[in-house]
Amino acid sequence: MTSRRGRAGRSEIVPIVVCLLLLSAGPIAAGASAMAAGHSDGPPTDDGIRIDDDLPANGTTVEVIVRLEDAPATDTAVAADETDVDIDRLEEHAEATQDPLLEYAADTPGITVAEEFWVTNAVLLEVNLERVDLETFERFEAVEAVHENFEVPVPDRPAEPTAVNGTPTASAADGTAQTTQGSSVTPAIAAIDVPSVWNEYETRGEGVRVAVLDTGIEPSHPDLELYTDDPSDPTYPGGWAEFNDTGHRVPDSTPHDTGVHGTHVSGTVAGGAATGTAIGVAPEADLMHGLVMDETNGTFAQILAGMEWALAEDADVINMSLGTTGTYPQFIEPIRNANLSGTIVVGAIGNEGPETSGSPGNVYETLSVGAVAADGTVAPFSGGERLNRTDWAATPSDWPDAYTVPDVVAPGVDIASSMPDGGYARMPGTSMAAPHVAGTAALLRSVEPDATPADLSSVLTETTQVPADDRESAVETRYGTGIIDADAAAAELLERTSEVESSMESGGDTTGGQSDESAVAGGHTAGDAAGVDWPGQLATIGLAIVLGLCVVTVLSGFGVGRLER
Repeated sequence: MTSRRGRAGRSEIVPIVVCLLLLSAGPIAAGASAMAAGHSDGPPTDDGIRIDDDLPANGTTVEVIVRLEDAPATDTAVAADETDVDIDRLEEHAEATQDPLLEYAADTPGITVAEEFWVTNAVLLEVNLERVDLETFERFEAVEAVHENFEVPVPDRPAEPTAVNGTPTASAADGTAQTTQGSSVTPAIAAIDVPSVWNEYETRGEGVRVAVLDTGIEPSHPDLELYTDDPSDPTYPGGWAEFNDTGHRVPDSTPHDTGVHGTHVSGTVAGGAATGTAIGVAPEADLMHGLVMDETNGTFAQILAGMEWALAEDADVINMSLGTTGTYPQFIEPIRNANLSGTIVVGAIGNEGPETSGSPGNVYETLSVGAVAADGTVAPFSGGERLNRTDWAATPSDWPDAYTVPDVVAPGVDIASSMPDGGYARMPGTSMAAPHVAGTAALLRSVEPDATPADLSSVLTETTQVPADDRESAVETRYGTGIIDADAAAAELLERTSEVESSMESGGDTTGGQSDESAVAGGHTAGDAAGVDWPGQLATIGLAIVLGLCVVTVLSGFGVGRLER
C-alpha cells in the first residue's frame, strides 16, 4: 500500500523537474540577442566566418583583410570602467590570436603576409585564389571574417579651391574676434567662439597632440609646424608618417602633400597667424600628420596603419576628413578601440547631401561633423541621415536601435586655410568642418587634460546652437545637435569637472551624471545611446515570471501536504 508520504513525494518531484527545465531555457533565450550581433562582412560560411561578397571566388591574386576576434578591451563592461585602455593589451591580444594564422601563411604556397594590425585584430594577406580557397581560413577559431582591402576616397569637393591673394579675410574686430595677442581670426573661427577660449583660459591647445590622417602636409608653409619636423630631433619623425596601400610605413619619408587637401585641413586644426590672421583653432597644439591616401583615395589598411601610429604616438585627437559613402562595419572596432585608449576620433560625415553619410564618420563612436555656411544654414552638400542598426551588416550589442548623424555641425563653406604653395585658399566641404571640431576638442583637452573622449563629445554636443530662424524647422539629420560653441563647451566641461571633484570629496557619485553607455558612445549623448535590447529584456522578465511560478508550484507540492497533516 502506498503511503500518503509516498504519493506526496512523487507530486513534489514533478514540479521540481518542470521548474528545472523551464529555468534551463531562460539563459538560452536571454543569450539569443547577444549572439545575434556579430562581426559581418557577408553571408557566413557553414563554419561561421563571413567572406566579403565583393571578393572574387577564384582565378586571381587578391589582397584580403582577415579579421580575428577583437580584444576584450572593447567589451561594454570594460568601456564603462576603463576609459584609458593600454594599447599594449590590444597588441598582445593580436599577437597571441594571429600566431596560428601567420604560421599557416608562412607554410602555405599562395599566401603572403603583407601587414599585421592591432587597432583592430586583423592581418592583410595576398592570396593566390588559384592555389588557396578563402574558406580555408575557417580552420582558425579566432577568424571571424574576410574582406577586401577596399578603397576610401578623399571626399568629392563641392567646389574647387578659390585662391586667396595676400592675407586671408579676417573677421570684424569686435572683441570676440580679436585675440589677446592682437591677431585677427578667420570668420569661421570667430563663429564658433574660439577666441574666447584663448582669452579666458589662456590656452591655444598647449600640451595636446592632434593627428590629421589625410593626403599629407607641406611643412614649409609659414603657418604650419609639425611638432618634430627637424631630423636632428631624437623623436623625428614622430610628427610625420607615410603609409603605402598595404599599410606599411614608408621608410625615410619626409613631410609632403600628394594634393592640397591635407595641408588645408591641417591649417584649420592648428595653423598659425603668419599674416596677422589666425587660421587654426588650436595653433599651439602638437600637430601630427599621417599620409594615408594620395590626392584621390587611400585604402582601409592605410587608415588602420595611420590610426595605430597616431595611438602609439599618444595622439589625443584624430581627425579624419575622409570616408566612403555607406555603412562599413569594418571601421567599428578600430574607432571603438581608439576611444577606449583615450583618443577622440572626429570624422567628416560626407558631401553627398541629405539622406547620405559615409564611414568612418557615421560609425556610432565617431564624433561626426556636418557643414554650415557663414549664416549658420546647413550647406546643401552636407550629409546626414537617420541610421538603423539594420543598416549595418553587424553592430556591437550596446549600440542603440537607431541614431542620427551628424552629431554636430561647424563652418564648412568658403573656409580659408593653408595651401602647399605657401599661400591660402577657400574650400568648402565637411572635410573643412571636421577640423574645426577636432581643433576645438584639442582646446578642451588643454583646458581639462583629464577629459575623456566621452567627456569631450558630451560637452560639444550638449552646448551647440541652432540659428534662431531655424530653431522651429531645424531637422536633426541636417544640424545634428547644432553648431558647436567652443567657449560654452569649455565652461560646461569645467563645471562638470568641478561637480565631480565636489562629489568625490563628499563621497558621492563620481560619474558626473554620465551613464555607463556614454563611456563608449563616442559622439553621441547618453540619451541617444540608450537603445534597449528588447529580446534580452523580455527574456529576463520571462525568467522572473518562471521563477515566481516555480516558487508557488514547489510550495504547493511541499507545503500543502504538510499543512493537511
